Amino acid sequence: MPKVTQKGQVTIPKQIRSILSIRTGDEIVFEVHAKKVVLKKSPASAKNFKKYVGYLSHLNGKKPDDIIDELRGNADDHSH
Repeated sequence: MPKVTQKGQVTIPKQIRSILSIRTGDEIVFEVHAKKVVLKKSPASAKNFKKYVGYLSHLNGKKPDDIIDELRGNADDHSH
């Protein structure tokens, strides 16, 4: 069983992290219900995505194959 450290920290057992898909850096939520605590993985908040809004807008309307070719630097282009 995990023990509480002097700083109030506890290690979440690997099995629980796997079940909840908790990864390093993820936020978790503790909810108290009738003297019981429920641990949940925090849903991604909108504020986390705001910095990415419009990031891929330059790809709008392009075909997936064209995007892949651009990412590869046209390495598959045999017309050289």
